[in-house]
Amino acid sequence: MSSTTNDTSAIDNKKDQENSSNISSTFTSNIISFITSIISIFLVILLYFSCSGLILFVCKIAQSNILPTEPDCYPYTESKPNIQPIDTNIFTTFTDPEMSMKLKMPYDDYNSSNKILDMFREYKNKPSSNFLANYFISIVEQLMNFNFSSINTIMNGLNGLPEALLVCLGPIIIGFLFVIMLIINLIYLIYLWFANMVWFFKTNTNDSGDGLPKWEEVNITSPVNWGFGAALVILFAILFFFGFGAISIIPFIILSYCCLICLMYKGIMNGKKTTSFTIIKEVLKYYKLTIVGIISFFVIALAFSNLGVVPGIFSIITLGLIYWGTITIDLFKPITESNLSLAVSYDQALKKCTSTKPKKEKHGFLYDLLIGQKGGGLTKELKKIGKSLSS
Repeated sequence: MSSTTNDTSAIDNKKDQENSSNISSTFTSNIISFITSIISIFLVILLYFSCSGLILFVCKIAQSNILPTEPDCYPYTESKPNIQPIDTNIFTTFTDPEMSMKLKMPYDDYNSSNKILDMFREYKNKPSSNFLANYFISIVEQLMNFNFSSINTIMNGLNGLPEALLVCLGPIIIGFLFVIMLIINLIYLIYLWFANMVWFFKTNTNDSGDGLPKWEEVNITSPVNWGFGAALVILFAILFFFGFGAISIIPFIILSYCCLICLMYKGIMNGKKTTSFTIIKEVLKYYKLTIVGIISFFVIALAFSNLGVVPGIFSIITLGLIYWGTITIDLFKPITESNLSLAVSYDQALKKCTSTKPKKEKHGFLYDLLIGQKGGGLTKELKKIGKSLSS
């Protein structure tokens, strides 16, 4: 009997130890999960508001109207546009009258340059410029111009929203618009792939090696060259349909590149050179209360879900004591803004582009393929043939 009692007692003790060990292991696991979740949420929120800073920066670029949106002006051509220099509002207050810091985006040598477009422009002006290279350049240039123009229009529109709303919802709005832009870019690429095939019916007649290229249209009066162009049309049509999967990546690459270029601009704020990284730091500083408030909400929610009711209540009490200043941590203390002045207009800067490029008569795609882009091309060729026969 004594032996049986001792065995039962030993089993109960072993079960109590196992239960205690399981409880301790579960609590430790919950603590680790809580800490991991907090770190993950902190990084996500930090990334989110960093994106808000970038969006705010591009909005000011759009208002300054310095993006390369004019296809007949620099950096697509040598004609530089005349852009009105303006101040833009940033880090606005909720006071009446509204106050703000001022960010200026100058159209200087740095902000007006674009490595890819500069390279394209220089190649197009070479005397040895080739029609096939110009075909691909035209596609990329027109896609880039479309994207820069779209970014300029969209971001200037968003610039009119209240800044706090833009900072809080900007990344969500831009994420949605980015997807729509990708779809439109793909459709536009399909059009450009075929519309720019008129380059297959052009030839550069500048053999001197100096000056600008001299482009002349090839039409049915030159059967060999025209046949070669027609063969290229068929070849590139086949390449498009069989290589559509690879070609469809092009819009994503170009749109991403255009967005990246927008983040590389430099401005002047409070008399100092400013980059997109500077604006990110300022957003994290001046919107500190918003960021801390969101993080605090998730800390409390995760404390209740991962650790239980008591730790959840304890987290509320702790954050309350910090907020009311009982615990002296400047977690909820706002940053005092400086260098403020009366807000200026949100109107977009005026841009004037005086192009030296001659205007061409526009015809349909089939007309361009058969006859060429210059009106009366076939008539001129027939006259030449008539003169040679009569002589």
